[in-house]
Amino acid sequence: MLINRLRSCWVAGALIGAALLPLWARDINVRGTVTNIEGEPLYRVSIFNAATNKLVGATNEDGKYLVKIDSEGDLLFSSLGYEEKQVAVRGELTIDVELEPSAVALNEVVVSAKRIVDKVVPEPTDIEVKGNYFHVKTRVKIPRELFTTDARMIIQPGIYNVSRGQMVFLKPVVFDGKEYAITQERMYDYDTRQDPLSQYVQIKTTSSRKDDWVGYNDSTYVENPNDDFRCDMMVAMENYNRVLYRDTFVIARGVVNPLRFLEYDIPGSAVKNERFFPQPEMQLRDTRGDVNLTFRVNQSRLNLDDGNNREEMQRLVARLREVENDPNARLKSFSIAGTASPDGSYEKNLKLAGQRMSSAMDWVLKELNESTRRQLDISTDAAVEPWSRVVELLRDDGKNQEADAIQAIIDQYPDNPNRQWRKVVSLPFYRPLITGTYLPQLRRVSYELLFSQYRYLTDEEIRTLYRTNSAELTRNEFWRLYNQAGSADEREAICRRALEVYPKFLVAATDLAALLIEKGKPDAELLVPYLSLPDLPDETRLNQVVAWMAVGKFGQADSLAADLPDTGVYHKARVYAAALNGRYSEVIQEVSADSPFNEVLMLLAIKANDQAWEKAKLLGNSARENYIKAVAANRVDEVVLALSYLESAFKKDPSLRDVASIDGDVLELLQQHDDEE
Repeated sequence: MLINRLRSCWVAGALIGAALLPLWARDINVRGTVTNIEGEPLYRVSIFNAATNKLVGATNEDGKYLVKIDSEGDLLFSSLGYEEKQVAVRGELTIDVELEPSAVALNEVVVSAKRIVDKVVPEPTDIEVKGNYFHVKTRVKIPRELFTTDARMIIQPGIYNVSRGQMVFLKPVVFDGKEYAITQERMYDYDTRQDPLSQYVQIKTTSSRKDDWVGYNDSTYVENPNDDFRCDMMVAMENYNRVLYRDTFVIARGVVNPLRFLEYDIPGSAVKNERFFPQPEMQLRDTRGDVNLTFRVNQSRLNLDDGNNREEMQRLVARLREVENDPNARLKSFSIAGTASPDGSYEKNLKLAGQRMSSAMDWVLKELNESTRRQLDISTDAAVEPWSRVVELLRDDGKNQEADAIQAIIDQYPDNPNRQWRKVVSLPFYRPLITGTYLPQLRRVSYELLFSQYRYLTDEEIRTLYRTNSAELTRNEFWRLYNQAGSADEREAICRRALEVYPKFLVAATDLAALLIEKGKPDAELLVPYLSLPDLPDETRLNQVVAWMAVGKFGQADSLAADLPDTGVYHKARVYAAALNGRYSEVIQEVSADSPFNEVLMLLAIKANDQAWEKAKLLGNSARENYIKAVAANRVDEVVLALSYLESAFKKDPSLRDVASIDGDVLELLQQHDDEE
């Protein structure tokens, strides 16, 4: 029985196993967590005894590990896509580790041409894109002297997003030598399903007398296909005691994707189907109204023939009837204030004010039905106007001398209204001026109505409410504001505020999406919460398809576009979503018919390189056209012409150099161009 054994469990770029240390070693159990620089746990990080290069453990789904090692030993943490890190144990029982992503292409062995530079070498290849799926096809040459019958070979490729520092692993390929496979079966009591790599294992029955070529072909879904990518391949060989060989290669850089230049113009669309428009809603609003009545000297009975009393009462009654008959309104309160002039005894005047108020109240209440009276909050207030009010009226009319005379009396008897009255009566101008002109203005009864009414707000009220308290606006009122707005920025602001108040406001979200597409800033997440609704405007789906296409989510765009009508702009969205998602044969004719430039792109996409080159020669001389000419020329080995077109493209649009640096079609051409410069 083997005392020291290494259990291979390398999945997603990591070797997993455990090894027992010699009995005489001073062992301790070390625990910890391995994370990336963002603090996220890393799964299946391989942990080696740095001194012996033996695998002693690996992290679980939470990034945690437990290994046994000499208390004075060193641990080596390794994971594809991250820099290795060696940590001294020094008797510590807990060691947390943070791994940094590989800052540059792994350079242990870099394949830059189709030649063998080391013992185990994968062929360089291209990353080909169809929609959001990246396809990798290559071969790995394994020299016969490295592959013995008691060893396991593991090949693990990964697509690394250089722009975002993210790795997506492809499926591993595992080759077991005959003796290794037999031992594995015995270790697992003939149940090899316990081996995490069992589904990927191929068994070699004999040793090869010559080098072996191992083929590899796989694909994976990738977000943001227009980023910079490379394909790394890790190769490792182990037996039951140690890792015999481990290396990492860069086998592809950049992405072959001519459709990154595909030209199309699919505008966003506001909702047109009125069935989805928000319906008007009445708002509950308080409204006030007032009525003023005048009374004769020393009389409490209301005389409708005096002054404007008749018109005032008719107006009051009409308003009361209107509120009572409106099913969307109700009276809330009715207040009445009766006042008397200060002419005479204060106590008598106060009593007279109350009588006038009571008389007027009875007159009004008889105009209301019983249910309205029961619901009404009634308040009353009787008062005697002070002589200071007469002073104010005199000063308003410019009679300051008379006003000063009365004010002097008020100042002499500030707390005695009866003494004030007796003194004012003795003034020479009292009867000809005060009794006939000013006192009648102080004998009155006034009403104030307060009623609540559900009604439609005016445009001006809506604009005011939007400025002061927009949370009280209804969907329809936001909609009215939006349709009256002058600029796109104003409409965008209204839509965003409407969605803050009503997060499920479908029409506002759809029209906002259209505005953002029009501004060249599509939001691919804005409409996602609405897509599961059973009833959607076609414009909602269209705007989401356009937004997904803009951010490179071609598979999702193509799937959603299938629900669009097959007419007009919807048909165009369906066609271009299919093209960008890699369904070339179905739409190549329609896309090619849109422009000669798109025709060349589609021919390059289906690898009809000779036809693409012939068509490319007929293109114009814009920066993009020259760039595509360079791609087409390079595909048919017209390298000199390709270099010339590439240089012309860079001169007309220097930003295309950044595109070329991640374009698998011209990377080698770019290097040659830069070397010649």
